[in-house]
This record gives sequence, structure tokens and C-alpha cells, in this order.
Amino acid sequence: MTRLAAYLTSRRNLAGSGLALIGAGLALADPVGLGGLALVIGFYLVGALAVASKPAIHPYGFDPQLVQGALSDEIRVVSGRVPADVITRIQRIELTIRSEILPALDALPPGSEELYLIERTARDWLPTAVERYLTLPADYVSSQPGSRGWTALQVLLEELDLLDAEMRRVAEVVHRADMDRLLAHRRFLNERFRREDASG
Repeated sequence: MTRLAAYLTSRRNLAGSGLALIGAGLALADPVGLGGLALVIGFYLVGALAVASKPAIHPYGFDPQLVQGALSDEIRVVSGRVPADVITRIQRIELTIRSEILPALDALPPGSEELYLIERTARDWLPTAVERYLTLPADYVSSQPGSRGWTALQVLLEELDLLDAEMRRVAEVVHRADMDRLLAHRRFLNERFRREDASG
């Protein structure tokens, strides 16, 4: 019932209904039998489909399912194209985000830096690092200043380790917030029952 009520008051239904009324007026002005009904239905559909549905607004600034999907897609796309060390690190990052962070996103305040880091890691920084590695020959060693003569693989592994460490830090922030809420609930219960004991 809630969905039906939401649709009945939506811009999409109002636009369709408005055009359907025009279609009904045309059908009454020039009666065409069943063709008039088809005209009304057709006008309604044109109006309803012309109004774009509003994208969902997420309190975190991103859709958690898209974040999880991006990580799963990345593992699928690069499997067999990168060494096992790379896949292991990507899977570890994915596991931290999927099992420790995303289920407890409510523990993070809206607009927090951690929310930004989660989304950027999954949908930008991690895929970009792997993609840039894949554009180089497997045994490429840079002679650029500051590269320390590292291979492309060594650079990628360091980047993934940095992302992994940051996601573990975010997971710790989430766990601390959850613990704070648990302790606050314990304080509430202690105060509640102390008052009841005192009044009894």
C-alpha cells in the first residue's frame, strides 16, 4: 500500500494522468469507440514515461551495493591477468569493506572522510592502480627519479597495501563507534534500573 500511495502522488503518475485527461477530452470531442480508450491509455503512458524517475538519495553519499559490486567486478575482471599476490590483496580489501564496513555504515557520521575513502577506494583508486599496472610490461622496472628501481608489480603491491591499511583503519573507526553505542546503551540500562530500584 505504501508503494501504491507513493506512486499515486508521484510526478510520473501526475504527468501521465494529466495527459490521459487530454486524451479523454479528445475522445469525447470525437467519439471513436474503443479507440478512445486506447487513446487515453496511450496518452497516460507517454506522460508517465516522459518523466524520469528520481534517483535514490543515499544518506552515505553513495550506494553501498554499487561499492560492493565494483569490488566484485574488479576481482572478476583482473583474475588471471595479475599475479596471485595482487588478487590476494584485492580480496582482502574487498572482504574488509564487505564484511566489516558496509554492514555498519550507520556508525559513520554523514559527510565523514571515511565514507569518502570507502567509495573512492572501491570505485576509483583501486581499479585505477590495477589498470595502470596492466598497461606496463610485467617485468617493467622504472628508471624515473624517486622510483627506487622498483618494478611495476612492487609499486602496485605497495599501493594495494596502503589501501588495505586505510580500509582496516576505517573498519576500526566503525568498530569503535559500535562499541561506543554499546557502552552508551549499558549506561542507559544501569541508570534506568538504578532509578527503578530507588523508587521501589
